[in-house]
Amino acid sequence: MFQFEHNLEGLASFLNFVQELECITGLRPAVVLEATGHYHNPVIQFLDEHQYLYIFINPLISHQAKKTSLRKVKTDIADAYHLGELLYKEELEPYKKRG
Repeated sequence: MFQFEHNLEGLASFLNFVQELECITGLRPAVVLEATGHYHNPVIQFLDEHQYLYIFINPLISHQAKKTSLRKVKTDIADAYHLGELLYKEELEPYKKRG
């Protein structure tokens, strides 16, 4: 899991992290995130500007997925793990902008 501040410096460090992943894997990574009111907007704009694929997960869907777990753990790491599980278990599609 990678955490960053929602400012220009934080977004720059996030870009460095994503580019490093791309160099290591040879694949351009997709970013999976939960829709969080207006808080995700700067990240989405940044990803659009740098042409990265991103996938929104509805908070209701992620909440339902967490309920299926036997352990009730609430941490950022556990939340990130559940979002990753949803990505691989469900047929999630990249976000498509409307014209």
